[in-house]
Amino acid sequence: MFDLTLVGLGHVVLGLLLTYDILMHKHRPVSAVLWLGIAWLFPYAGAFLYLTFGMDRIHRSTRARAATEALVAQRAMAHPTAERMLASNERNEARYAGHPAERILRATDRVSSSTWLVPGNQVTLLIDGDEFYPQLLAAIDSARDSVHLQTFIYARDEFGWELLDRLKAKAREGVSVRLLYDRFGSSEAFFTRMFKSAIEEGVHAQSISQANLLKGRFQINLRNHRKVAVIDGNTAFVGGINVASENAGEYTNGAPIRDYHTRVEGPVVADLQLQFLKDWYYATREPLSSMLQSSMFPRLADSGPALVKVLPGGPVRSGGSLDDAYFTAITAAEHTLKITTPYFVPDEPIVEAIRSAALKGVAVDLVVPRKNNHWYTGAAARSLYGPLLAVGVRIHERNPPFMHAKALVVDDHVSIIGSANLDYRSLHLNFETNIQVVDSVFTLALTQQIDREIEQSVPVTQADHEGRPVSRRLVQNFCFLFQPLL
Repeated sequence: MFDLTLVGLGHVVLGLLLTYDILMHKHRPVSAVLWLGIAWLFPYAGAFLYLTFGMDRIHRSTRARAATEALVAQRAMAHPTAERMLASNERNEARYAGHPAERILRATDRVSSSTWLVPGNQVTLLIDGDEFYPQLLAAIDSARDSVHLQTFIYARDEFGWELLDRLKAKAREGVSVRLLYDRFGSSEAFFTRMFKSAIEEGVHAQSISQANLLKGRFQINLRNHRKVAVIDGNTAFVGGINVASENAGEYTNGAPIRDYHTRVEGPVVADLQLQFLKDWYYATREPLSSMLQSSMFPRLADSGPALVKVLPGGPVRSGGSLDDAYFTAITAAEHTLKITTPYFVPDEPIVEAIRSAALKGVAVDLVVPRKNNHWYTGAAARSLYGPLLAVGVRIHERNPPFMHAKALVVDDHVSIIGSANLDYRSLHLNFETNIQVVDSVFTLALTQQIDREIEQSVPVTQADHEGRPVSRRLVQNFCFLFQPLL
């Protein structure tokens, strides 16, 4: 006979063990309370969910990645760019001394010390796949040595196949082609073996996953969200656009997802190349002797006036996070602050930083989608509007098509753009790549583009927000309870 007493006792014992782990490792009250509720209210199922999504294996994973990255970086120092990179590090503060953005750069430099502020770059803003994809394809077609492409979503659609054909063609020519995609974001491509024929023709295609029991990883809640391409070690693309037909007007009747990407040329491309190779080594363990060829780190001449710093993000416990970089940039603002993000569900310090900026007189504009592709994330975001509107933050909900762009401009001097959303997942869990750009021409172009988004938006007023039905408030506040998972 089935003994319900033993089942209940097992639930209590398991609940106590999980409670210990949660109290020891979950330092954010919202996250801790959420997981405690799940663990106790849902016998056994709650334990499974916590062990799968919530248990903190991040510290061990981060140490493994750090060791991997250190090894790759150490070997990369043998290449010609190393001298330039080390010199950049030594003279970092001298680069922004006397610059109008010195105060902002000094603040962000202290919290993101793993990369350097590199001069001599040209950064071009690309809007949607309509501008990005043709330049990416042209760069791939002209590649002579290597093509490195990393994406979160590789869609099994018309553009996905077109890009794959280009990659196969370069592999047949003898170009080294490496494609790194996230297994969760590209699950359809992975499970349908989309890359099988490309691999047979010489493309090195590899999925990256934080949930691999054979490699000692079991953290389903982490994603590699980076979108980076490096061609021949001298031209890079970085931003928020995935590989999918929905990003280009050609495949969407002229209504693509609104998104931003950049083309980067100059010495900082070496940093982006190194970042890709770190992830590639982590995913494949390809021998460093074959992976770190000198041709991947050519000597890069100055290409423009931009100071650029790569801002990598990942699940670190304290200090040096993308969250810290955003916080310091926002709090350093004195005149204007413009933010675009598809998912606005940050933790409390970021919300308070934005409020603080508005309270000291900074003109703050926040642009978010009016219709979110994840309704629950949009609902959670709206639960945060009240405190921001109360201090004068201008919130703009952009009309469809969906806006997936992620950017921040501080005082018309410093821009941050890349793959990271302003939500808990991007700031604390995902592996992301943003760049910080100090260049008047680029910043003006980005500012004007954000202003165009505002023109296509509906302003959110405090009166309208406070007049929401009670039922809508309840749904929005309930969705926000799941902020650590969104």
